[in-house]
Amino acid sequence: MENEHPTLEQAERRVWRLISMAVVIILYLTLILLGLFVASDTALGGAEPFSSKLSRYSLFLAAMVLIFCAYLILQRRKLLLFSREMDQQKRVSETLSRNVEILSALLEVSSSINSQRQLQDILNTITKEMLSCFRADHSSIMLVDSDSQMLRTKASFGRDAQFAQNAFIPIGKSVAGWVVANSQPLLLNGQADASRFPGLPRKSSRNISSSLCVPLTLEDKSIGVLNVNLVDSDRTFTENDLKLLTIFANNAAVAIHNSMLLKEKSHRIRLETMLGQLHSPQVVQKLVERYEENTRPTRIREKTVITILFSDIRGFSSTLSEVAPDDIMEFLDDFYSLMNKAVFDHQGSIDKFIGDEVMAFFGAPIMLKNCTKAGLCAALSMMEYFEELKTRFATRADVFSRLGLGIGLNTGEVVVGNVGGRSRYEYTVIGTTVNLARRLCAYAGPGQILTTESTLEKANGYVSSVQMDSISFKGIPESVIVHRVEGENKHVEKPA
Repeated sequence: MENEHPTLEQAERRVWRLISMAVVIILYLTLILLGLFVASDTALGGAEPFSSKLSRYSLFLAAMVLIFCAYLILQRRKLLLFSREMDQQKRVSETLSRNVEILSALLEVSSSINSQRQLQDILNTITKEMLSCFRADHSSIMLVDSDSQMLRTKASFGRDAQFAQNAFIPIGKSVAGWVVANSQPLLLNGQADASRFPGLPRKSSRNISSSLCVPLTLEDKSIGVLNVNLVDSDRTFTENDLKLLTIFANNAAVAIHNSMLLKEKSHRIRLETMLGQLHSPQVVQKLVERYEENTRPTRIREKTVITILFSDIRGFSSTLSEVAPDDIMEFLDDFYSLMNKAVFDHQGSIDKFIGDEVMAFFGAPIMLKNCTKAGLCAALSMMEYFEELKTRFATRADVFSRLGLGIGLNTGEVVVGNVGGRSRYEYTVIGTTVNLARRLCAYAGPGQILTTESTLEKANGYVSSVQMDSISFKGIPESVIVHRVEGENKHVEKPA
């Protein structure tokens, strides 16, 4: 059975077949007419002149030729229209075939990036695959940098990829910045108009002949831009290419955003875990909030008045040689746990553990109504917990009963903030106030809480104390009147 839509070659064969048949028919009719002329001439005895016969034959033959030519013109016109239709169908078929090919490739890329978790892996996969999907020379991805609020190249592959690496573009400037600012895709063939895109370099080291620039949009907000370029090429992208890339970019933006959220969540968990070992839950929440508000952690620094506390176990070094290592480690575990509890119960922060020494502070990053009262309350709790701990471990080894805890406490201005970066982060305090608190701890005997006169003034009579000597400490320019805290003053309300 013949095809409903014949090919161009089949149509041409059909036309030539008809032409051949027409030629044969004309020749056949010509021979018949010649025979009739001869027969009629014989019947009439050659009465009709030959010129008359020739004239009638020529007219007849001319009529046949004209009819044949008209037929050829008609068939040729039909063949031309058919050829154009076939050519158009061929182009449509090629476009559909290329679209299917691109969509299949983009679907594979989408599946691949949706299964990946690392942001850089996703960005690299997208940019590399765009080269083959669109037969492009270069592809790159730029994301909005949270620090500078500028577009920054995160991945660049293909020809002249070095021109796009580590590039920064202000939002609204150049082609990429315009696309992000307006959340609209762009198809550019030939040199971009510098008057339309402010900030566009007037001269470039490479000649981009055609470019697709598509925003990575999520909930009406652009988080970046995907660029696909042809360099020094006779071929150009089409509007259809732009539509396909825009469809893909929507899915790519979701994958990129999810990876960024996963990275932020993972970092937040690590940060909370690390800070949770040294700070109370309220302080951890505050620190994480301030850390996330300031993308560069070095900004979290300030001068403030807080209370510093140092505590140290007396006689611990000599205990190491007399007690089993397991008992020592278990004692330290319980000691750290109890010291944490005493500090956290009064909204303080553990700065660090140094062997059997504990450093804590009160009043930052959460301001307290009276940080001195909070520190003194924590110091008294530490003494109480330590006595209970000694009693419990003395049943294992009598040497534990000979241990004592010395505490130094001071209130004053310090610099408080973080030290380090995202991979290594410590929230700490520095200043002369800190040094004096440590000197007081070193001077304190077992069971003593030592502080300064200025610190007690800020406590508003919360504790009873005994004045000791005026002491000169190393590194402290003036001598200090030291007071020994005896205990809580029952007539003063405890700090909240």
